[in-house]
Amino acid sequence: MRAYYDAELPTRTDPSTNSHRSVHLRDFVDTCRTWHLESVLEVGCGAGHDGRLIRAAGLAYTGVDLSAVGVGLCAGLSLHAVQASAINLPFRNRSFDAGWTISTLMHLPGNDINLALTELGRVIRPGGLLEVGVWGADKLHTRIDDHGRYFRLRTDDQLQELLSGIGQVVAFETWDRFPDTGGHYQWARVQVGDEKEQPTDGNA
Repeated sequence: MRAYYDAELPTRTDPSTNSHRSVHLRDFVDTCRTWHLESVLEVGCGAGHDGRLIRAAGLAYTGVDLSAVGVGLCAGLSLHAVQASAINLPFRNRSFDAGWTISTLMHLPGNDINLALTELGRVIRPGGLLEVGVWGADKLHTRIDDHGRYFRLRTDDQLQELLSGIGQVVAFETWDRFPDTGGHYQWARVQVGDEKEQPTDGNA
């Protein structure tokens, strides 16, 4: 997985042209300003194209990625980014006002998404904002694509149940459905609550 993104990320330096992602990113930034949220953590920062928009909006930005190449590309854009795992974030409790993680958490093996969400709930202050986007499906399953990338795809209900372990899911949408496979994209907005027990994936 890391080798794939080390090779792929240098080709992803242009801003995303995905209309859904762009719309939600702009809305996320606007909501941060409306809620007077000042600091944002992006988990899976990649080449930094979302980070550039977040920083341009006047928000304090920190990115995290497993890929040293991605972290280096962010540094080249003068974005603060660190190489770290989503399941072991190197930050103190309540370090950030908001979190943004897109097309990342579904790559975590097994039920490690539970650990990643617990970490996000730990480092984002209560009352803060978290937006999550992942590929999902009509039935829980795992697959490995032609590039060797691992995916664990959950149903809409399963993802929302996991997210409810760290706060209140205040919005949820899906798009880009593929009827032949049941696959689709899932997006959720969570208002982070007080620290809770670790979320559980009942369909391990």
